[in-house]
Amino acid sequence: MTPRDENLTLTGAELAACQPIAGEGGHVLRALCPFHGSDRQRSLRVQVHSGRFVCFACGAWGYMELARTQWREEQQRQATCRRPPARRQHMPRRRQPPSPRARPAVAAAREHSAHPPAPPAPVPARPDLAQQLIAFQAALPGSRGDTYLQQRGIPLALAQQLGVGYAAPGTWPHPPRDWRGGRVVFPHTTPDGRLVNLYGRAVGTAEQVPKAKRHDHLPGVKGYFNAAALQAGPAPLWVCEGVFDALALLAAGVSRVVAIFGVHGWRWDWVREVRQLVFALDADTAGQQQWRQLARQAALRGKHVAVLEPVAYGGHKDVSAAWAAGVLRVNASPVAARQDPASLEVPEDRREAWAERVAIMVTDGGVRREDAERLAWAGLQVVRDT
Repeated sequence: MTPRDENLTLTGAELAACQPIAGEGGHVLRALCPFHGSDRQRSLRVQVHSGRFVCFACGAWGYMELARTQWREEQQRQATCRRPPARRQHMPRRRQPPSPRARPAVAAAREHSAHPPAPPAPVPARPDLAQQLIAFQAALPGSRGDTYLQQRGIPLALAQQLGVGYAAPGTWPHPPRDWRGGRVVFPHTTPDGRLVNLYGRAVGTAEQVPKAKRHDHLPGVKGYFNAAALQAGPAPLWVCEGVFDALALLAAGVSRVVAIFGVHGWRWDWVREVRQLVFALDADTAGQQQWRQLARQAALRGKHVAVLEPVAYGGHKDVSAAWAAGVLRVNASPVAARQDPASLEVPEDRREAWAERVAIMVTDGGVRREDAERLAWAGLQVVRDT
């Protein structure tokens, strides 16, 4: 083999089309070479950590497009850090305005209302994770992770469709949290499809894996698993805590599911356009309290809410365990649609207070929705009359 002089570039999509498989413990990928058109021998070797590739048949070499982008960004960052600091200009001192405490309350309130709080900053994408995820996805078929998914009732094809991968021992990007059995890897994404983090579930049963080692999210911000479902049309959005709960619901035939990585991961700004929600949270105390709180907030935002009741889990603690045991019933979510307040002749200026009372009666008091709507309106009329 004679090395070529040309430094070539390969995109992630081009590599994925070359049927890559993981090798050398997940540190490299072996793929068909797109430069001389091999279709039998995986002669292209790609280093995952550096992005450098070389074909042992034709000598083609170069770097992945993502690696080049990261290198340029690093050069720009270092150049910025080397710039001398700008000279400070001495400006004449200006008289400071009086403290807000010294101003009349009306003026302070007017100024505060003129500057509403800024919306939350968008979650930044993590381009450094994309190449690692490709390697993990290529390593999944036939791995310990594949066997683990099958043990939990999840078909390999479904997992691959959702971008699941496998990090072999020694390849997880967070070395202090590496596990001897490897980790099944799930992408954190945003509604617009940006990859922002990775979650790894240690392979093994509860008896084999200590609780402190089972779950690991890479440092940084979090997204959702299957966040694209937030923009998937008018069907009800099923919301669950964990990734295996989401996979179980999808395997059971539910078409629109998102996992929020724990009961405190909910973001209302991501579901503004969603009109119907079905909460399938854990059957423990924390899960039940959380769905009641979310249901109340959802009702106040004009959304239709349903809940997968604990009876649907057949005595198990969550959706995933019920699915693995073969007892999950996803049709066990009988919550009536919210009655239109106009049918009760609720005036426009009283609808918010009416909806809040209805939500509290249903979620905290266990009152049937139809009864709660009638009682809430009757209570508002009593208040008005007094």
